[in-house]
Amino acid sequence: MLTDGFESKSGNIRHFCAYFLTVILVLTGVASAENNAKQYSGGNPCDFIDSVEFNGTAANESVLWQTSIGPRLPGSNASAQLRQSISQNLSQWSFEESSHQRDNFTLTNLVGTYSPNNSTGQNVVFVAHYDSRYIGDRDENETLRSQPIPGANDGASGVAVLIELGRIIPSLDLQHDVTLFFTDAEDQGNPYDADTWSIGADAWVSNLTEEYKENILAYIVVDMIGDAYLDFTRVSSTSDVLWDTVTPIAAALGMIDGEVDCQGVNGLDIYNPDPGAERGVIDDHVAAHNAGIPAINFIDLNYGENASFFGGHWHTHNDTADKVSSESLEYIGSMLELGLRTDAWVWNHSEVQHENITQNLSENEQNNNEQSVDEEVPNEIQNYPFLTFFGGVSIAIVLSLVVFLRWQIRD
Repeated sequence: MLTDGFESKSGNIRHFCAYFLTVILVLTGVASAENNAKQYSGGNPCDFIDSVEFNGTAANESVLWQTSIGPRLPGSNASAQLRQSISQNLSQWSFEESSHQRDNFTLTNLVGTYSPNNSTGQNVVFVAHYDSRYIGDRDENETLRSQPIPGANDGASGVAVLIELGRIIPSLDLQHDVTLFFTDAEDQGNPYDADTWSIGADAWVSNLTEEYKENILAYIVVDMIGDAYLDFTRVSSTSDVLWDTVTPIAAALGMIDGEVDCQGVNGLDIYNPDPGAERGVIDDHVAAHNAGIPAINFIDLNYGENASFFGGHWHTHNDTADKVSSESLEYIGSMLELGLRTDAWVWNHSEVQHENITQNLSENEQNNNEQSVDEEVPNEIQNYPFLTFFGGVSIAIVLSLVVFLRWQIRD
């Protein structure tokens, strides 16, 4: 016979079991929702690949022209000339300039918007910095380190891709806005001072309204993507959701080793989708990510044949137009175009917004803009299968405990 005290304790245990079971079910449901939100939802890239129009040769001609007008430093005549050329060549777009005073100089962002008649008001933003670095601080020739660099790959290549993409977009049957954001003062930073980089992107993001930010489906940066020896990985402070959309598109274009393209041919080793290969970089995506905007960055961090991370031609006077490849530009541009054609970045925004997973870089890894980070960044999505397993085991334990208690009470 059980005492009143034991009956009271058994009641408390049952209440605890019920509470514990509820918590486990909620956590398991959250894990399931996260997994569902992170699924690629666009059309089959191979159904659209024959429609891709991006012209890498035309983009490369833009790189050559940009470098021919001289360094595009903030406030310079070359900078103004480039902005004017972009606006004139993309006449179907609405352009606005915004100037900001930072660090004793004035920077000017250029923002182009294309809004089709049937637009939902949601927005995919493509981003490239149009300024070139004011010094060649990584040059082997010490006498050149105080001189501005040509910035063919680090600057002109991303701009060229966006210009060519901007030519194509009005002919696409899109149901959302597209923004081309040409940032200024991304590359004017001081070594060992992380806050002096990507100033234009930071200024733009900090002035966005909450409504505007809520309508951004994807914020996609392209930087240093013209290298003839193109290769890139995921980078930190970005959206896992958006990276998941890249893999089938890159595979369809033959950019992933071990995956066959739409013709059944094994792909090249251009994009490594493995989250374990993720690298750290301070660039124009960081401000958007920190503001809760889903952002990714396509950036080749080793510029040149057999170059190390942030080695090779990066921030040197060898960053010239002859180092940029039409084929590399076409790979990246086609990937962006195919993403638009397949609606890869048109999501149920409530499922993916505010993926504000902060990736902090330690001080000794922030000593340069676009500085490599060697530590592997944990991928939060890898925890969800474990959480689901844990939930199932916990439910079994709770149910067994309830049965045991009832058996004890009967006795």
